[in-house]
Amino acid sequence: MDNITVLFPGGFKPLTGAHMELAQRYAAEANVDRVIMLIAEKDRDGITRNNSMQIFDILNTNPKIEMQPTAFNSPITAAYEYLFALPEDATGNYAMAASTKGDDYVRAKGFISNVEKYKLVGNKNKRKIPQGVNGEELSINVDPLTDKKGNPISATTLRNAIATQDYESFTSGYPKTDPDKIKQIWAILTGLTESTFSVGWWKQVVEGSMGAKNKDQHDSKIKKLRSFLDNNKGTDFVYDFEEFSKTVFGAPILESIISENYISRSELAAIEPIIDQFFKKYGIDVDFQGKFTHFIDRLNDPRNEGTIRLDDIENLFSDLANEYGEDIASQIQQKQPTAVASDFQFDVPIHMPFMLEFDPRRGLIKLIPRTIKAQRRKWQSNNPSDRIYTIETVKRSEKLITEGGAAGHMSHPWDSQDLTFADMKEIVRRGLSGRLDIEEAVTEKTDGQNIQVTWKNGQIGFSRNKGTIVNPMTTAELQAKFDNRGPISEAFGEAGNDLQQAFAKIPQDRLNEVFKNGRVFANMEIIYPASRNVISYEVAVLQFHNLIEYDEKGNIVETNAAGGALVQQIVKDANADMQKTFQIIPPQQIKMGRVDNFEDQEAALINEIDQLRNTYNLQDNDLVTDYHKAWWSNIIRTKAQELGYELPEQALNVLVYRWAFFNKETSLTVLKKMITSPEFLAWVLEMDKGEFKRLYKENMEPFESIFLRLGVIVLQNAQNFLALNPSQAVQQIKTELAELIRELQQSDDVKTLDKLKLELQRIQKLGGFDAIVPSEGIVFIYRGQTFKLTGAFAPVNQILGVLKYSR
Repeated sequence: MDNITVLFPGGFKPLTGAHMELAQRYAAEANVDRVIMLIAEKDRDGITRNNSMQIFDILNTNPKIEMQPTAFNSPITAAYEYLFALPEDATGNYAMAASTKGDDYVRAKGFISNVEKYKLVGNKNKRKIPQGVNGEELSINVDPLTDKKGNPISATTLRNAIATQDYESFTSGYPKTDPDKIKQIWAILTGLTESTFSVGWWKQVVEGSMGAKNKDQHDSKIKKLRSFLDNNKGTDFVYDFEEFSKTVFGAPILESIISENYISRSELAAIEPIIDQFFKKYGIDVDFQGKFTHFIDRLNDPRNEGTIRLDDIENLFSDLANEYGEDIASQIQQKQPTAVASDFQFDVPIHMPFMLEFDPRRGLIKLIPRTIKAQRRKWQSNNPSDRIYTIETVKRSEKLITEGGAAGHMSHPWDSQDLTFADMKEIVRRGLSGRLDIEEAVTEKTDGQNIQVTWKNGQIGFSRNKGTIVNPMTTAELQAKFDNRGPISEAFGEAGNDLQQAFAKIPQDRLNEVFKNGRVFANMEIIYPASRNVISYEVAVLQFHNLIEYDEKGNIVETNAAGGALVQQIVKDANADMQKTFQIIPPQQIKMGRVDNFEDQEAALINEIDQLRNTYNLQDNDLVTDYHKAWWSNIIRTKAQELGYELPEQALNVLVYRWAFFNKETSLTVLKKMITSPEFLAWVLEMDKGEFKRLYKENMEPFESIFLRLGVIVLQNAQNFLALNPSQAVQQIKTELAELIRELQQSDDVKTLDKLKLELQRIQKLGGFDAIVPSEGIVFIYRGQTFKLTGAFAPVNQILGVLKYSR
């Protein structure tokens, strides 16, 4: 078959010599017209799509090869979406790129049959590939390109070389590329600094741009400047930084590194004994390795998204020792010598990979920092054996709204501290296009009673909170806990009995395999008609959601979003899914669809997100928390100015984190000492009593409004809810609401009336009673994190589930 277009989808972060080699091999085939490299949007370790497209322009000289952006991060999805988007009258032959010697060849094997299927019946959303489009198998029988050591070239390896500033290893990723082009690529991905390049490369750049004589003068100046700053931190010093500014590319960058926010080696050495004290009781000695460490170069690197100060380093190590000292010491015995610490308690999180070595002479474990970065994105480890130590703010642990106690956090998108404005836009697009299931199936968030179950020491165990994670309740203890509570007692009591009977039919080795003797719990919902909350399901079911693994202290280690279906299948295989009172079921999968007025809805919601972003001149890749910090800073600074008080920056930051993120790590006693104005302090103390919560809601409201409206649109376009009679369930909610509203309006309680008015306004903004659906909401996965969309359920639940019992 002639005139074939080859689709080559991927992340390409960065684009490597191996990627281009495969594209060139396809382009060399006589029957290939075009090779289209579809590049996904998702960044990897700070490498953007724009970076890789710049690299493509440097590497590619073949007019048959082109690179196009795609909105889909999954390569398979990107290829099929390209075909779905073709005009109905489009014709042509298309193949999926893959070397027969590579692991990704399997993705091309089903391409032809899938294209035919999508032409005939369409995908699950009934979208079809044009009839004139044909799928072809065009495999290239070639070994993947390898580096100097014979290892297949991968983007992961190159990202690791960038992280460690190993230019020589980086060049191995482009074995057939002109050295000058590799230098251009390195500059795009890293920026130019003295420490960035190998000695040979830096010497070549310097001598080539300024000559050997001036190069020696420049080196002498830099050496003198470094020496002075190392030995005279804080001393006034005047130096002519303009002398060589036009003679060497990169010199001004270097000079800014060592003259602004510079931490000297002597200063780093001075705080090492202080840091050692944090780890002394664990037998750990921190070793910055003096002049040999790369740590200090990256510490002073201008690519950091925030300045790293000496105090920050001390705080990072103090936090790490306090939370994970014992765990780090145990790594040596477990033969896991590498780890990454990520401390999110700074304005810009600080990430520090480190390694451990045992010093038999001193009988101590050496903790050696490998590098350090201040960046907003989560650290993406290139080493799967790295232990990850996450240090989070008090706010994160206090504000987590657990689903029934111990089940882990499932946040609304507006609650998350990890989302950027670009992420919020992507969630909107996925929701409106019916693609929230890209990473995992979308499931229903059911409105029942939550419980967790495990298998420990040969018997079933139950948990409702962190304490019972460590020491699970027996069936009898569970029933006693909910004794004398009417239908609630029946729900938990019968659930305990049915689960005990079900687990008794499953082989113990299978239970131990899943639950790891009590370390793993199955998170589940009890849905019992007599104990219903808001939604009427008319069925008695025990619905598994996910599996959660905990450590010995009851802290969450890992969540398996697909674990609910696994556990239910084990129960079903044992013919134990039908019990006396309950049927045991998996998560209820929801069918999603693209909304009819997709473009209008998308434009409206994304425009609102852009307006919020632009309020404080933020960018799409900024975290939404940056908006909240700016919002609260404005409130606090304005009050200080009204009172004629120049508020210290440290006190401002403490107040912002205290009120924006509920971080009360700094006590009021300490805070009072920071504030010297009695009038401003009085305002702070009054605000802290509770007024800040009203402002907190005001700050969050525009984001909450966007995603509640998105939830309404998505839920109205969804199908397959658990409620047996959806229309009847909705009508029942509306009837109860109307009756309760009439009753509450007769109340003399001002707070109740104000609350009712607020929630009715929220329902009205979402579309009134027509926005109500027979479901609490949906649960979906975005970039590995679990989120929920609840639509109108939130205000409805506040009336039927809160005000109803406040009378």
